[in-house]
Amino acid sequence: MDPIVSFRLTNTGAWGYRFFEGSQHLGSVSCVLMPNATVRIDAPGISWYSSFNMDNTIVPGISRKVKDNESGEEIFRIVYCEPDFYRIIRGGSNILVERREGAYLFGVQGMPVTAMTERIEEWPWKPPDADPYFVTKMFEETVSLEFLFAVLAFPALRFY
Repeated sequence: MDPIVSFRLTNTGAWGYRFFEGSQHLGSVSCVLMPNATVRIDAPGISWYSSFNMDNTIVPGISRKVKDNESGEEIFRIVYCEPDFYRIIRGGSNILVERREGAYLFGVQGMPVTAMTERIEEWPWKPPDADPYFVTKMFEETVSLEFLFAVLAFPALRFY
């Protein structure tokens, strides 16, 4: 899989990312800033949302659920473990996310990294209304669409 670039968009009271593999648009994440910040994740076959009250105190064990927009079924949840460590829990899978030197590393503990998202400032191509912000590399040939978009949306969903 080629690298996927997240281009950041900002407007008054809202921000988000659009995801591109080469020049092919894969999907997007958007967030409106308010006390109950709702993040929307959209792509072909995906329409998810996650609401989180920004007044909540961030403590180990707090989680944020991502749900299907139509059924309300939980797709995955992000659990805050400690500074720079999170878990993505999806069904029976439990993915460790570690923030290290400006990058997010995704994988099963004790195994090689499955995906990595790094902060970037430049990219050879960009859409006219956005700036490059992250590049994501998948290190496995086949990953589910749900896992791919959990990784891509993570920066918009993590706890600050």
